[in-house]
Amino acid sequence: MKMKNRMKKHSLKFVAAFLSILLWVYVLNSEKVKFEKTVSLEYIMTDGLIFAQKPPTEVTFLVEGPRAFVKTVAEREDKMIIDLNKANSKNHLSFNVDINPTQLSLPFGMVVERVLPRKIAIHLEKKASKIVPLKMQFTGRLPDDLMFKHLQLSIEQVEISGPRSGVVGLKELMIRPGELDNLMGQETLPVEVSIPDERLRLTSGSNITLSYELRPSGANFVLKNVAIKFLAAHKVDAKLKTAELRLMVPDKIKKNRLNISSSIQVWADIPAGKKGRIEVPLKVILPPSIHLLEIIPKSIIVNVR
Repeated sequence: MKMKNRMKKHSLKFVAAFLSILLWVYVLNSEKVKFEKTVSLEYIMTDGLIFAQKPPTEVTFLVEGPRAFVKTVAEREDKMIIDLNKANSKNHLSFNVDINPTQLSLPFGMVVERVLPRKIAIHLEKKASKIVPLKMQFTGRLPDDLMFKHLQLSIEQVEISGPRSGVVGLKELMIRPGELDNLMGQETLPVEVSIPDERLRLTSGSNITLSYELRPSGANFVLKNVAIKFLAAHKVDAKLKTAELRLMVPDKIKKNRLNISSSIQVWADIPAGKKGRIEVPLKVILPPSIHLLEIIPKSIIVNVR
């Protein structure tokens, strides 16, 4: 009997403790708290119009409600659609859109105290597009002994679109400045168009490259009587069998004339299947550090038998 009474007492204590914890959890979770909920905005644009000024991309709701629902609401991804076709009278390009607190879906017991911003100012403008030329710009300077032999953009003009006020007066678009000090030899580089107004967008010309080739501005070394080698499947006769090369050679290499001569080749590549008297351009093979400025002659007449 005593054992039963003791067990009964312990059971009552356990139930009391459990109810206390349950009550504590209920009170804790039913406690009212305030928090901010950010909602992203998505606009449905009216045909033929574009934003003259970029509107907000999100609004913030100040919400009050039971702690139990805070995490669920706060971590939920919400998006609000603003249909400008409905909001805008076609006779007006500037107007306000109201953000109604009831537009945010909330669990029972939660309320919206404030919305920031409560009104969104919309400024629209007619959309326009235009073809404009591109212009290169550089910073720094080339070394005095180098100059551009070739400098060309892959495309010379692009189409740009945006608010009419930003497009109409646009005469040209600049390529983002390249550094002349970093250019070497011959290369093709990706470049970006510098757009002066964030409201403007390129509608053509997304992958633009700049190809260039640098050459010395003057010769400091001349090789005469360089033997011409013939690459041909048949016997070749030529009256002229040597060429003259005008080169730009680094000073540290220029001291050894013999090594320069042995590292340079001049070739006449005879096209396969050709016979008789033909004109063949000369090709020069050089070490990477030596630049060819001129070859005399540029081509020779050969007789292929």
